[in-house]
Amino acid sequence: MKKTILLLTLFCCGGAWAPLGAQDATALQVELAQAREPKTLEQTLTELKAANAALLEKQKATLQRLEQLEKQADQLRIFAKRS
Repeated sequence: MKKTILLLTLFCCGGAWAPLGAQDATALQVELAQAREPKTLEQTLTELKAANAALLEKQKATLQRLEQLEKQADQLRIFAKRS
């Protein structure tokens, strides 16, 4: 299956591809090795937990920024009423 996809990709692109740098090739090898290893349920859940934690941190930062913007908007409304 992978060989078929590779051949189709090479055929469709006319065989033109950019050579990979050493870092790109190493990263690709790591990704391929990880893709071959079946993940346990515990590993999958750990990855999901880490992704969720990162998302929560991002949402927390966004919420703080929105609160700051709301305070600034309130101050502008107060100054606008004075003039």
